[in-house]
Amino acid sequence: MSTLANNLIHKGYLKTDIIIEAFSEINRAEFVPDRFRVAASSDIPLSIGHGQVLPEPSVVSFMMELLRPAKSQDILVVGFGGGWIITMLSYIVGTSGSVVAIDTIHDLKEETQKNIQKYNFVARNNITELKLINGREDISDEKHFDRIIVINPDLWSLYPFRKLLNIGGVMVAPIDNVVYYFNNRASDEEIIEERFDSINFLPA
Repeated sequence: MSTLANNLIHKGYLKTDIIIEAFSEINRAEFVPDRFRVAASSDIPLSIGHGQVLPEPSVVSFMMELLRPAKSQDILVVGFGGGWIITMLSYIVGTSGSVVAIDTIHDLKEETQKNIQKYNFVARNNITELKLINGREDISDEKHFDRIIVINPDLWSLYPFRKLLNIGGVMVAPIDNVVYYFNNRASDEEIIEERFDSINFLPA
């Protein structure tokens, strides 16, 4: 087990076996600029350039536990984030699932693609698709997802992403820097919402 995963377990953030496994197998250091690699196992946020910050691992693990990703699910990631979270989710859903990630930052797409290709299982099995969008008009409402996680807060206002949840689907998103949980129990009119005031997506 990686040092990072072990620390997050001891802090009470990581609890689910498959998520623990993903944190152990997918090295955060592979997804940050070289100058920050030595700090990648620390529980601190790290800049990945392009005005984007990778949240501290404790926040990511909290969001992943809320999300409850599992094998065979179809997952939407709103934001590229350098690819760390995308790759962990691809590891979890496996070859029978899919992970689609969207963002508006062209240069970050190229870097994210290079990062996730460090893990052969992603490229080999076509689990992951990165889509560059320009705005709301590029988001299709034809495909729905079992899980949605927002990791680029700037994109939250772009589209009502909860409309893309399957029945029973879960979405986790930072809104005004606070983590929110949404559960589509039965229909768009019956989405359960919970706010976690104690969890800031990035340091306040």
